[in-house]
Amino acid sequence: MNLKSTTLSPGHGRFLATLLAGLVTGHSVTAQSVVTSRENYFPREAISLSFSGGPGNPKDWIGIYPDGVTPGSSGSTLWNYVNGTQTAGAGLREGSMTFGSGLNLAGVWTAHLLVNDGYTVVTNVSFNVIEPTAPAVRPSANRFAPGEAITVGFTNGPANPKDWVGIYKAGQTPGSVDSTLWLYVDGTRSGTKGQASGSVSFASGLTTAGDYRVFLLENDGYTVLASEPITVGTSQAATGPSVVSSSPAEGATGVAPNAPYRASLTNGFALASIRLWLNGQAVTPTVTGTAQHAEVTFTNAVLLAPASSNVYVLSFSGTGVPARTLSLTNAFQVADYRNLELPTPLVFENFDAIPEGQVPTGWTRKSYVEIANPELDFGNLGSAAYAEWTTVDAARFNGSFITYNNPDNPPDWGTDYQRVNVPNPANVVNGQILNEPLAKGRFLFSTSGYSIGRSQVMHVTTPDYNLSGRTNVQVAFKSLWEQNQDSIAAVEYSIDGGSNWRPVAYFIDQADLVRAEDGSLDAEATLNQEHGDVANYTDEAGNLVGGTYGAFIGAPITASLAPFIQGRVNDNRVESKRYDAFRLGGADNQAKVRFRFIHAGTDSWYWGIDDFGIYAGSGAVTAPALSARITGDRIQVEWPAIASGFVLESASSPASSTWIRVEGVTGNSASLPIEDSGRFFRLRRP
Repeated sequence: MNLKSTTLSPGHGRFLATLLAGLVTGHSVTAQSVVTSRENYFPREAISLSFSGGPGNPKDWIGIYPDGVTPGSSGSTLWNYVNGTQTAGAGLREGSMTFGSGLNLAGVWTAHLLVNDGYTVVTNVSFNVIEPTAPAVRPSANRFAPGEAITVGFTNGPANPKDWVGIYKAGQTPGSVDSTLWLYVDGTRSGTKGQASGSVSFASGLTTAGDYRVFLLENDGYTVLASEPITVGTSQAATGPSVVSSSPAEGATGVAPNAPYRASLTNGFALASIRLWLNGQAVTPTVTGTAQHAEVTFTNAVLLAPASSNVYVLSFSGTGVPARTLSLTNAFQVADYRNLELPTPLVFENFDAIPEGQVPTGWTRKSYVEIANPELDFGNLGSAAYAEWTTVDAARFNGSFITYNNPDNPPDWGTDYQRVNVPNPANVVNGQILNEPLAKGRFLFSTSGYSIGRSQVMHVTTPDYNLSGRTNVQVAFKSLWEQNQDSIAAVEYSIDGGSNWRPVAYFIDQADLVRAEDGSLDAEATLNQEHGDVANYTDEAGNLVGGTYGAFIGAPITASLAPFIQGRVNDNRVESKRYDAFRLGGADNQAKVRFRFIHAGTDSWYWGIDDFGIYAGSGAVTAPALSARITGDRIQVEWPAIASGFVLESASSPASSTWIRVEGVTGNSASLPIEDSGRFFRLRRP
């Protein structure tokens, strides 16, 4: 793979609780290996290799480097993606490829299996390119079945009549023990004809499985001229079916609520009897492909409960004799999602009609950003176009940008903001998964990353909205946030023309949250603690502002802000892509309600806002999440105390048409006896 600079990150529905019983069986993991077809190659000789145990990404790749060269420190000499080409295709955990033109230079080389277009090494193997005149042996294969004939070619030998080919068990040294098989180079036990090149055949092969080494030895002695390893054992075609890749991975978290399943199976014989279960219930997957290679896919029709633990079990077999049946277990946890139920909005702005570089009528901006490039260039993250909140086309983030005002920066930096459009399948609205980029058309955008200057601090404020006569007011918007260790996002609202501000939400790196001794969040310490890398700027009065997260918010910093502070994950391109909704207790029946979004960072990431809406009425609710825990011989089912007006129901299956109201509910919880069969629970608003 051509050398690339290492990517440098800037700054741096359904209310179901599934109760499962039983043990989760283990998941067999393919050994991580790269194996070349030979240990020694001549210059320009085709190099074939196989690999296994890879992560299964389409852009996992094999790179061949001179021995001792660290991948990423210089360009690879040969490379292919795991599909055997330089165009990414299927994500494979195991496979093979051939570099048809080989390598030109003699020496020691290393083939590395690397992760996802990067330089993380999974495993590697070293091999030799020998001089064109060097002696070499060439077994007809590197793996033989017990009793299978073994033919060994040789070349560039000294041509003595008593030169010979010997096969030893791996680790044995010729001369210290007898060989397992041997012949002179003329194929006899008498050795009457010297040959520099030729072949010998051991017709009965080897009967004992194991690893061996074939040697070319000189003139009835034990001087090793050349050698190659071979293996004797059941051939790969006879081993039966195997798994190339599967998802969700064993132990995966944050899985989409409909739990899409995929397994890639392969076999030397035809595949048969493919069956799939989800949480002990048989489901019907889709099977495509050929008899030798099958793709098994399934998507659950019902959304699984937030943060619930679930298990897929796949059973499959081949038609070999004897048939081999395998069972693959994938235990996983669903993302802790919320199902937002949004009615018709009172106010809605999707920014699609707003020209790039502007904000909607009545919205105002304030920015404290050093503008190093005064051009309004939306292809340059360091230009004045991105020095304040701005409307921008989402399609731009499918391409490349100039970074730090330098067109010659590494290409990986230019494409780094493609992460803006990464979807998060944990977003569910009115029962539908938004497994797609959150921004559509144009959206409101603020960036701190790839900019020149000590800090980037930007505000955007809405006009006042008249919510007189409106109750149960909420604000909702698609939030394309990515946390950096020193950045903060703040949403606040005012009901008095901006004289005073109230909290909506504050996003801060979870590592910077300060906890009290009892484990509760200490809001005052979190917001007032000084950090050397947190943004600062000089305000209109010449005062230096910043250094603490609290410096950027308008609400009074008291312990009451704790519920509004959210710890977010540093440099995670997925988890903070959220369709957020917030109840605004102080906005009910208010005639002047305005909002502001504040983003502060130091060459940090970005924040995008789309589909900004204000909602009110009984329909504007955020679906509460159920939780369940076992205490002794009983199940405790609970949901948040702030969620009122719901009834708890149960059924034997999430697809059941008959849900029964659960009796004995006290407040927002119920204590129920454990039953032998699984039960599903949901909350329903009557």
